[in-house]
Amino acid sequence: MVTQSTPSHSRVPARPLLLNNLVAALIASAVMIFLHESAHLVTALALGHPSVLYPFGVVHEGSPSQTDQVLMLLAGPAFSLVMGVLMQLWTPLRARGDLVHLVWLWFAFASVQEGVAYLCLTPFGAGDTGAAAQLLGLPLALQFVILAVGIGGMFLNARAFAPHMARHAGEDPRSRNAMTLFPWLYGMIASVLLSVVYLAISPAELPASDQIAILAAGTAILVFAPMAHIFSRHVAEVPHQPLRLRAVPVGGLVVLAVLVAGNILLSFGLPLG
Repeated sequence: MVTQSTPSHSRVPARPLLLNNLVAALIASAVMIFLHESAHLVTALALGHPSVLYPFGVVHEGSPSQTDQVLMLLAGPAFSLVMGVLMQLWTPLRARGDLVHLVWLWFAFASVQEGVAYLCLTPFGAGDTGAAAQLLGLPLALQFVILAVGIGGMFLNARAFAPHMARHAGEDPRSRNAMTLFPWLYGMIASVLLSVVYLAISPAELPASDQIAILAAGTAILVFAPMAHIFSRHVAEVPHQPLRLRAVPVGGLVVLAVLVAGNILLSFGLPLG
């Protein structure tokens, strides 16, 4: 049996649009988090600190200096921000309009969201930037400025996603929700549940506050998508460019299953260095 692609000239029905975007968002989130944590890991190894990699973080061994700790903490958010912005500016797969293009988009915007979300946590001493701010002894007023920058970054990220929503979903509200609201909602539920599984089976001993932060992060990584609706009026003139999607993204589901299986194995820790 041959699975038919959606013709390029027709509007993609809401259900396959939702399923493809959800699968793309979950693949992109998993890869983004792995690369984010790998940035922490590579920095630690470059500084001479053995570490253990998990799907939700990196545990550094030994007693790194304050400077090394700050560098290792900020490596992840910095990498995510730079990589995300570059991939937003360059979308070479747009003409294909397929699942791989969607994975590229979701990865780019989730990466930026990861970076700016950490900025929002700074005054509360949570996350990478919050811990770095505590180590550096930044004045509280400056930390709230960083929070404001993070909030502004979230809205800018959503504003940048809005043209893609308009281009690929058109003006139909159901299609727009299928590309924004529901991938975030279902993706959030899946991300939180998977994080619960990873934390439950992992031998890593994390403080309760860190575990809560990890679970909370799953609710925010994709929030730029529904926030894009705020800017609907600004993208009213964007021409509709329907996607070319399979009704069921079998290949994407296989990739997602492999990523989840890999993260389950990684939950037991991968010591390096």
